[in-house]
Amino acid sequence: MGKRYQIKIGKIDKKILRLCPKCAGTCDEPKTKNKTICLDSCLHGIDLIKVAIDEGIHACCWDLDNTTVDKMSHSISQFLFRLGVRDK
Repeated sequence: MGKRYQIKIGKIDKKILRLCPKCAGTCDEPKTKNKTICLDSCLHGIDLIKVAIDEGIHACCWDLDNTTVDKMSHSISQFLFRLGVRDK
């Protein structure tokens, strides 16, 4: 925790999409220099909120497995969406 990441919104790297075709966001390892969280520019609404939370959790808790992170990000995004949080 306490690591600073650059946030980029755009296309997901093709190399990553070959490994994970449904990938909508990425997070660099905390030890990486110039760490970046990338979010797919096609995301909107609750999908953008969920993926942003998902990648943020990875940034904070790198060792959590993806299934746990997915469940957490889904629940938090639903909660925030019901509170009225929306993307721009």
